[in-house]
Amino acid sequence: MANYDKEVVKKAADENWLAIFANLAPELRHAIQRVGRHVPCPIKGGTDGFRLMPDADVTGAAFHNDPSIRFLSNGFEVLMWLRNWSFSETIDEVGQALGLPTAKPTQTKRLELVVAHDPKKAKFYDGILIAFGKERYQFKDENELSFYAILRYRNNLERTLWGVDIERALAESGATYGDSITLSNLGRVPVTIVVEKKDKDGVITEEEIKTHRNTWEVIRIGETRLKSTQASSSVVKHVQVSNGSPVAVTSAKQAVETADEVSAEPIAAHQKVVPINKALAAPGWLQEAQQRAANVLAAKAAGKAYASEKIEKVWNQCVAFPSATAEPMRLYLQSRGVLFNELAKGAAADMRFHPALDYYEEVDNKNTLLGSFPAIVCAIRNAEGEIVTLHRTYLNKDGKKLAVSYKDSAGQRHKVEKVKKMMSIPDDMDVNGSAVRLGDPSCGGVLGIAEGLETALSAYRATKIPTWSSVNAQLMETFEIPESVHTLLIWADKDKSVRGEIAANVLYQRAKAHGLNVHILMPSMPIPAKAKGVDWNDVLLSQGILGFPRVANLKSFIARSFATI
Repeated sequence: MANYDKEVVKKAADENWLAIFANLAPELRHAIQRVGRHVPCPIKGGTDGFRLMPDADVTGAAFHNDPSIRFLSNGFEVLMWLRNWSFSETIDEVGQALGLPTAKPTQTKRLELVVAHDPKKAKFYDGILIAFGKERYQFKDENELSFYAILRYRNNLERTLWGVDIERALAESGATYGDSITLSNLGRVPVTIVVEKKDKDGVITEEEIKTHRNTWEVIRIGETRLKSTQASSSVVKHVQVSNGSPVAVTSAKQAVETADEVSAEPIAAHQKVVPINKALAAPGWLQEAQQRAANVLAAKAAGKAYASEKIEKVWNQCVAFPSATAEPMRLYLQSRGVLFNELAKGAAADMRFHPALDYYEEVDNKNTLLGSFPAIVCAIRNAEGEIVTLHRTYLNKDGKKLAVSYKDSAGQRHKVEKVKKMMSIPDDMDVNGSAVRLGDPSCGGVLGIAEGLETALSAYRATKIPTWSSVNAQLMETFEIPESVHTLLIWADKDKSVRGEIAANVLYQRAKAHGLNVHILMPSMPIPAKAKGVDWNDVLLSQGILGFPRVANLKSFIARSFATI
């Protein structure tokens, strides 16, 4: 039970949430400094999965791209999600941080540990949970259905543990992909199970059988941003479809990627809580963040943020492809090996070209215009076909990726790193489930999906199967498959961080659950030492179309797989 009056805490927290977050959740500093803008998830990392809402200082509200999290309506919900606290615990922590008086004297709780099994006989496995699910025992079709969990140890070795009771233990612990856990086999306990049997007349009856079953316990050590120096060595099935070379079809969900962006000043996830006192000046960075948040909220209230109008304006300024004006776009696609006939026949309807699109970069915490440059502009559409936002790939006039630099106030020169950007998403729209549409799958019912535009175009060119681009891993996980599609080909990225495999496997499981015929195709080529990963565009550029599954073999394989569903 909370030691603080919840109504008093709620009232005191209003308009103080940025300071509370800075005090109780230092890992939110990046989000605090960029209120209203997408930043990496403070738990899973990535690039743009999380943002504090423009009114975050008032309400503490936030938004997460993960459909299982979505909108966190206030600061209490944010802290409960981030820290895995109960509501009462959150009230106490916020009350203490604000320096409020307690409603009653704090009582020391007496904890009693109940051990149901002999701890000497228990077996403990510590590692990062990188995959779990229902499969036939040891992934063999002749075995009975069981439940597995794959742990990755510190030495990067992996272990697959089997047991029906693991499913219950994981669910009760709340553990999920990327969490550091201790998985304990507490030994065999007597259980009674019900089995169905047929008598001599073919009548099915139920019979209770007493047997023994391994009992498991899961303890979460904490959420982990998984770092991997190699591509995942997870369970994969191989399908012989291309010139004798197997194409990997991953069958288990992978671990969470390392955060792509790390604060320049590392902050400990937990630190001693110092009561917040309004008489005590906040750190300089926090004062600046609070002022920026107030400006963002004021601009929104004044009606200055017209994301929908900006999207429509940019889209209407673009020219269709192919067009004589779109020469930089043609040169870029040609350099990536993805200039092919289907683009001129309507497949590129959602790909346009802008001859001089403004490019903004954050310089000294200010959104600064660096110039106007050619750009490939793609419409990202939701399941209803509405344009949610636009994806931009900035180019030089010679068709190469944009290469410009700028100076900050200290005179230091920086290179522009992000030449691919997504426009702001209107408040009344949701980008999850959306994609850039390349081709129409409604006739054949077979659709490919890839992350990057170039990867999708590569698969489309090599197989002549319409392949859409989800733009990034997060949107691949949430991709809404058209109703006309019965077979989905997931052209996964092969990353050292295993992020591409994670996204592919999340979508794989979702598609399977909806009864679709679905396959993951992973490049077999190794990841170069200095590269973050490889994708199917790398395969196309290094091996040509011969590096892809032969179209006839691939379609034959799809037909055989579909016939077995």
